[in-house]
Amino acid sequence: MSEMKYPILDVDLAAVEENARTMCKLCAGRGLDVAGVIKFSDGDLKIAKAYADGGCKQIASSRTIHLKEIKTAYPDITTMLIRIPMMSEVEEVVQWCDISLNSEEHVLRALDTAAGAQGVVHSVVLMQDVGDRREGVYGREAFVSLAMMVEQEMEHLHLMGVGSSFACVSGVLPDWDNLSDLAESAEQIEAAIGRKLEIVSGGSSISLTLVASDAPIPEKINHLRIGGAIANSMGIRKNRGVLIDGMREDAFTLTAEIVEVGEKPSPPGGARKNWSGQTIEFEDRGVRTRAIAAIGSQDIGDCKQLVPNDPGVEVLAGSSDHTILDVTDSGRQWEPGDTISFSLYYMPLLYCFSTRHVRVRYK
Repeated sequence: MSEMKYPILDVDLAAVEENARTMCKLCAGRGLDVAGVIKFSDGDLKIAKAYADGGCKQIASSRTIHLKEIKTAYPDITTMLIRIPMMSEVEEVVQWCDISLNSEEHVLRALDTAAGAQGVVHSVVLMQDVGDRREGVYGREAFVSLAMMVEQEMEHLHLMGVGSSFACVSGVLPDWDNLSDLAESAEQIEAAIGRKLEIVSGGSSISLTLVASDAPIPEKINHLRIGGAIANSMGIRKNRGVLIDGMREDAFTLTAEIVEVGEKPSPPGGARKNWSGQTIEFEDRGVRTRAIAAIGSQDIGDCKQLVPNDPGVEVLAGSSDHTILDVTDSGRQWEPGDTISFSLYYMPLLYCFSTRHVRVRYK
């Protein structure tokens, strides 16, 4: 990769740590601990360290391999697996993940066996489906029954807490009612097992819609799992209207090189259906100056989730290797070899870390 110049993703680690500290302080004011989710960065160790140094209680990911690398580099960091473990990976989960989220009895029993074989006690957070219909046990009675099973029958597991997810599959937002459902389940479980749960996890970054607006949250909720909204707060500001004082939006900058510039009619010529089978409508704005950046869906997924940092530049469309820009109103003359920078929504940020075609450079 050393000979490749562009595209480059610049990462300001000081900004990432500052954002983590700001987020943890905000949440602490509402009685909430934060698990810093770093899955978007493909388990990047530098970002994991910045999250931990910024105050995140746990470092979390949906991939066991990420947590293995983090635990190997930083043994004192508490790791949390936020996707239900696969049966095929339970030994690795017990070895490298201090905590895992669970909803399946079969998986829990396999974790218990693996933990026993390794001579350890593994902590679990049981997930309840309170509306979004992703992972989680549906129904209070079945949920409490599973919790009692873990507590009474699985001696190598520690029932650490309960949690729910929101807006991940069905778009169901957290509110007082569904969070109260989780809180009431936690209280019923505590009464049954005769002790307090350490974690009652009220969702992910989407729950910041309540935290940042000072909306009421059940007192029992004491934990959130927050990822992209820490490092890249632009997305939750634009998508959800959540603006948090002190959060920086300049932690990541993607730079690509221009390979073509020219004047072209804005509407396509002829019948059309693009490379992915979509028909895209273009407004007839006459002849416009277009530039092509050497970056595409193989690098960043949906090019429309790039935000040009140059005023007057508009992202029009893209293919697997090209991003088409309208630079007519930018107020400058563009030439091949020039570079253009972008801020990114969550999805292109995830792509950048996951491909070998984008070089990551740290400040």
